[in-house]
Amino acid sequence: MTMRIGIPALMLVLLGLSAAMLWRSGQQQMVAADISAEHELVFFSAPWCGYCDRARDWFDEQRVDYLEVNIESSTEAHRLWREAGGRGVPLVLVGEQRIPGYAPAAYASALNLAPAH
Repeated sequence: MTMRIGIPALMLVLLGLSAAMLWRSGQQQMVAADISAEHELVFFSAPWCGYCDRARDWFDEQRVDYLEVNIESSTEAHRLWREAGGRGVPLVLVGEQRIPGYAPAAYASALNLAPAH
């Protein structure tokens, strides 16, 4: 029997397990203190993804609190991305919403921000 995991449950699992993941750059290991605070969104990315760079820049410009998960950093990160419906990157989760691709207007709407220009 296959059980579907809802996005909120997936986010909790992601936050709980992400303490063990290493960032692709190797410069920063995530620890429990880093992920204990709630994040406005979860952002699945890959180091080769230009649209991920653009999304990251947009989140930073908007001062959005986000948890970035590099899907190539570990098998666990890749598995979580797949369970979230990952077929490409970037993939953004905001509450119950799943936003595939680089979509600033959709991010702004999901975060209740002013429309992106």
